[in-house]
Amino acid sequence: MKMIFKFGGPQRNRSKPSMELEGETKLSDAERTRVQDLAYAWDLPPLTENNRRWLFEKLLIHSVIGRVTRQIKQLRRGLKETPMWTLLTQRPDTVPSLFPKEAGTVNHEVLLRRIVWPEDGDDDDDECPVETKCRITGYLRQFIQSATSSELANLLKFWTGWEIVPKSLTVEIVDGRHPTAATCYETLRIPYHYKDYLTFKGDLLACIETCYAGFGLV
Repeated sequence: MKMIFKFGGPQRNRSKPSMELEGETKLSDAERTRVQDLAYAWDLPPLTENNRRWLFEKLLIHSVIGRVTRQIKQLRRGLKETPMWTLLTQRPDTVPSLFPKEAGTVNHEVLLRRIVWPEDGDDDDDECPVETKCRITGYLRQFIQSATSSELANLLKFWTGWEIVPKSLTVEIVDGRHPTAATCYETLRIPYHYKDYLTFKGDLLACIETCYAGFGLV
């Protein structure tokens, strides 16, 4: 259930021809045709009983790595055409400064200070009265103050996409079923339907556990 909160979560796509080779299940004629067509399109040999595993790995390599080869080459060329490449090769000690690692611990006090809470004037309609906003933001404050370090790290990654606290974090109270996050805007959207803290906490914990799936709103 935890993978449903961001665009329905990542689901394994069994319709891909390459995935049909996984395991030992006998392929139907239609599935075998799909695999053969894909193999021919990528200049790979036809499927046989002896090369099934090998072909499966080759198809996965092509679909996962082959499709990003061009982007990787462009990135390398861009680095070489700028002073960045020279800096990285001649001064490897600058790498941590240019590409900071994720923070090991998220402090709840710092997190609370960075949050931009919804104000009374933010309400453009009567669907979410001030009392409701106060109740929901109170739940979020309570969660942050009592959360473990790993829960705070997951919350921040769900909220922003990584574990480094930005200068500001935005909270919006909205109509919805579950908490969502617009990571590019560092905005957490909390539905206003919650009436008790335990239900709110359970849903938020389930949502933030999806932070490593990479399916946030952008």
